[in-house]
Amino acid sequence: MSRLLTVLGFVALLLIGVAAIVGLLAYGNEPVRSGRLTLEDLSQPAAVAWDEDGRVVIEATNERDLAAALGYAHAADDAWAMALWRQAAIGGLAEWFGPTQRQLDRHARMLGFATLAERTYEALPDNERALLEAHAHGVNAALRQNPVAQRDEFVLLDLEPTPWLPWHALAIERLVAWLGTPPLGTDSAFGQARTDPAIARFATTDSLFRAFLYLGGARQSRAWVAPLDSTTTTFVQQHPYGASALPLMRAVTLRQGSEGLTAATIPGTLLFPGGQTADRAWSVFLTSDATLTPFDSLLPPPVYDRLVDRNGDETLLTINRSDDGLFFKSETSTQPAARADTLVADSTAAFRPSDPALKTPSAWVLQWSGLAPGTDLSAWRALRDSTAAAFRLFRGDGLVMTRSESPMVLGDPPIRSTLPGGGVFIAADTLARYAAEHLAALIAANASTPQALTRDATSPWAAAQLAGLLAALGHRDSLTADLKDPYAFLLSWDARYTEDAVGAALFETWLRAHRSITGAWPIPADSSNRPLLQQTLRLAVAMLRDQHGDRPSAWRWESVQRGARTFPVWGDSTQGLVEARYAPSETGLGGHPTALRLGPSLVFGEPPAPAVWTAWLTTTDWDAWTIQHPVVEAGGLLGRTGEVFLDTEPLVVQRSAALTDPVYLRPPDAP
Repeated sequence: MSRLLTVLGFVALLLIGVAAIVGLLAYGNEPVRSGRLTLEDLSQPAAVAWDEDGRVVIEATNERDLAAALGYAHAADDAWAMALWRQAAIGGLAEWFGPTQRQLDRHARMLGFATLAERTYEALPDNERALLEAHAHGVNAALRQNPVAQRDEFVLLDLEPTPWLPWHALAIERLVAWLGTPPLGTDSAFGQARTDPAIARFATTDSLFRAFLYLGGARQSRAWVAPLDSTTTTFVQQHPYGASALPLMRAVTLRQGSEGLTAATIPGTLLFPGGQTADRAWSVFLTSDATLTPFDSLLPPPVYDRLVDRNGDETLLTINRSDDGLFFKSETSTQPAARADTLVADSTAAFRPSDPALKTPSAWVLQWSGLAPGTDLSAWRALRDSTAAAFRLFRGDGLVMTRSESPMVLGDPPIRSTLPGGGVFIAADTLARYAAEHLAALIAANASTPQALTRDATSPWAAAQLAGLLAALGHRDSLTADLKDPYAFLLSWDARYTEDAVGAALFETWLRAHRSITGAWPIPADSSNRPLLQQTLRLAVAMLRDQHGDRPSAWRWESVQRGARTFPVWGDSTQGLVEARYAPSETGLGGHPTALRLGPSLVFGEPPAPAVWTAWLTTTDWDAWTIQHPVVEAGGLLGRTGEVFLDTEPLVVQRSAALTDPVYLRPPDAP
């Protein structure tokens, strides 16, 4: 019997291999990347070129044709990610994956990503509608090619990407803006409202929605301008974007006539969170604010929507939403819960709860700029054109640097610190003030290269906390035998969250263990807590042994921190080969919210994402934009299984890079 099963399995694999080879021979395995291609709606020829490292250069004679070529490049490289984000934004996941995703679709429909994107598109001026139409034509030119439409993900899920509509870019823009708000379920997020079942359901579903896409973490974004020496200044930006193995941003060089820029683009959109022109560079955080407040007036008239899942079943939705917000009728009269204890280093919470002393309201209203028509398309274009940028969906916090003037801060970032030599550090999270403190010290001591700075894992916060806790714990000689080695690991730890730091893992696990027992974080240097601190340290050791084994060498920070990157949809797969190809990958990069090297933590409620897009440039080599972000690749159908994590060398993008062996996009009537 086992031999028969083996033979049948071999035959099945052989048939799959033959089918894959036939498909490869029939369709090729890459979209058109050289030669000529007719592209609808172009007014003049354009060109797109890729090099061996994936760098993209686009040339066109006008902005509209540039948008069309960008759409083609986006879909050629990231069709699956774009299609998935679009499906989530329009509330159509159940059409792909069945009724189990109705809850997430209902959430997207409640927030109105698609409806409001359509309304926004219809109200745009003609020139901006034309840009979105051109971008959509470029996307569709790639989607019509079999190597794109039959990517592994589409084939394995038996899906066919539908045509891209111009307003889809605005729906994804809204999705990204919403994911840039803080999760509603964080400890201090919604005080009195947390006891209301309607709000609790919304918060739970929102958490599931974010987890499904593995996107988030924008509220830990940072940027800084810092002098490296008397002649060189650097501009660094860091954009965390979740635990997704699919990149959120792609660097593209765009040239229109003699003008050129390198920009960080979000596939499927015309968003440019980072960029560099001949005389200026910018970084804008992908953060957005929302407020939850009591409401005691009449609810607005409901709006209706319907969900259709893969089985064809329909569900009618009734949503209390207007341009003023999303409304929830109160379902409770209980008293508010006490606010949870917070750690010494607080983190920004933009969801502002009502006063707990107020009576229970008849309803709650979620107010967010994305609940009314609007887009930041004009603001992103203004950044590119060196004019004033007024943001609507996003907060618009950011930093601009020119080659000859002082840096300019955009918006009102929660952290804004001056650096020696006229530099400035901004961040969207208050925990970053410790990183700013350390950066200032490094600059005063003649800082190193931008790459070395972004990889520095020292935490001034951990150094201060650890010193006090060790003093309160007592001298090593006074400790029992089972605590002497843990004490030695902590004493020898230099407060650096490097990959191999056992002390980092022990320290954070100790803090978690202490809070699990007492409901509060330990108070440094409080010797009256000595017996309790010793007991919670024992618990931390037991937790590490239980989860990672008895050998302390297995307690490295890279093994303990929450740093896995996951392929959306496939992250929880149990389908054998698919599971191997799309399994989560541990990044092993170390880092911490309070260090210059961003990385996940065990003790903060909303840890920075393990996926971080980092870029820098210097005044002495202004034309070169250096990008550092790890890459996770899934195996292909032809012989490669499993996945590969690549901690790549920084990718240098030259704004003046040559257009080598491009695909020439031409209008339909071109000769």
